[in-house]
Amino acid sequence: MALKRDKYDTIFSELVRERANWCCESCGRDFSNNRASLHCSHINGRRHTATRWHPLNALAHCVGCHRRLGEEPIQFARHAEYEYGVMTIEQVSRAALHPMKIKPWQKEELYQHYKQELVRLKQLRITGVLGRIEFTAPDWYQQNITLRMGGAA
Repeated sequence: MALKRDKYDTIFSELVRERANWCCESCGRDFSNNRASLHCSHINGRRHTATRWHPLNALAHCVGCHRRLGEEPIQFARHAEYEYGVMTIEQVSRAALHPMKIKPWQKEELYQHYKQELVRLKQLRITGVLGRIEFTAPDWYQQNITLRMGGAA
């Protein structure tokens, strides 16, 4: 059974795609004029609340790359490790294994934080910033997971 998408998934998905400047992070194609064809692709599935909306648990992929990488989990893992580093992916994967209950007020805080981050990214685009622009989660959700390039921990 597929998980229902809500406003939290919608804002997170838009942030992931805006972060990538509406380009597929696998093939590099630009989807700024065809935004529905660029997906938010989770490294660890959406069923893991601890990482469902974590900035380092998602990449922007076009429909074709999302399907191809979804069918080839080893290739997807390598792609994620290339983008974020082995150590980062290991941290996110470990966090996904620990169940997390998020209270309604925390979800609302996450939503409001991500709305502000989306405004910030869009303002940077207006000023001419191109390429990837990182966004953050609230500290309590970030779980000290940071972008760490390099070998395994």
